[in-house]
Amino acid sequence: METLAAPLPGAQIAPPRKRWFRADNIRYILLFNVIAEHMLTQTGYLPGQVAPVNISAHWLVTVIVCWSRMITMPGFCFISGYFSKKGDKCYQSAIFDFLVPYLIFNSLFVLCYGTSAPNIFTPTFAYWYLMCMFFWKLLTKALQQIKYIVPISFVAALLVGAFCSDVGHFMSISRTIGFLPFYLIGMKLSREDVAKLENLPKLPVFLVTMAVMAVWGWLNVKEVFHIDFFYYWAPFAGDPAHPEFMNFSYGIGKGLLLRALGYAVSFLQIIFLFVFVPDRSLPVMRDVGTRTMVPYLLHTYVIMFMRNLYVLVPALTVWYISIPIALLIAVGVMSLLSLPVLNDLYGSLIKFIKKLFYQEPKIA
Repeated sequence: METLAAPLPGAQIAPPRKRWFRADNIRYILLFNVIAEHMLTQTGYLPGQVAPVNISAHWLVTVIVCWSRMITMPGFCFISGYFSKKGDKCYQSAIFDFLVPYLIFNSLFVLCYGTSAPNIFTPTFAYWYLMCMFFWKLLTKALQQIKYIVPISFVAALLVGAFCSDVGHFMSISRTIGFLPFYLIGMKLSREDVAKLENLPKLPVFLVTMAVMAVWGWLNVKEVFHIDFFYYWAPFAGDPAHPEFMNFSYGIGKGLLLRALGYAVSFLQIIFLFVFVPDRSLPVMRDVGTRTMVPYLLHTYVIMFMRNLYVLVPALTVWYISIPIALLIAVGVMSLLSLPVLNDLYGSLIKFIKKLFYQEPKIA
């Protein structure tokens, strides 16, 4: 809520800004995608295998996850960038909103479940996003001062993905570079620019998006474009942590083309969200959409519990059972972990750590 200072005599009082409910509703949808997708891709194992099998259990699962991956984290990065326009205020939030939660919850997850990561600065599971946000927030002011930073970020992401096979998961460098364009475009767009997106004609946007996503889903089902290729930027054949991608070691030309198309598809889906998600207060979406951090941090533990349950009950991995279960669990987890009491406890923890380690600068 904004606080208005006392106006000067004769000055016109500007009306308070209306809350942008569309952003809250979009965050709800994106968080739902994260949890539901993790339920589909991180549960269910076959004997002797070390990778989830649900993702390829049925073509419908592949298509659903494909669509989700192309919008969820790109959308989160875009929204985060939009609300990161004040570079001077991003330094502090970089540390206490992202680095501190990363160190706490990534470390706790490793202690509870173990990891193949060599050290604490190699994120595990969903915590890579916190590391990316830390770097982006820390560098926001500097990035704002670079001319043509958006096209530069695109070129850098494409070139790193095509030529730098040694860029991997350490400090989430590959994804920090790969998803940076989404963050930067969100940061660069004004409210007026986004309003133009929101007011695009619905029918053409719907038809184009559905046609593109149908083709994109087909490419994934036919294994022309691997569903995770947009996340692991280095050539798969050079990434020993992911031997399942050996068949997707693209040549430079095809890799550059597919990555460029991946960006286009993701931005098209982002536009789709801004056109079709309503800009009005929807009670459940509004409440959860303003408290996404705690569900994002803690849903990983629910997934690990469900993973063990799926091993005990193999029938749960059948696609026509796993899909509705994933959707229901996503709604339940979001509703539970976004409760105000948990949000307040998390806020108190971060506030305590900040008070313990941060000293306000003295004003001369």
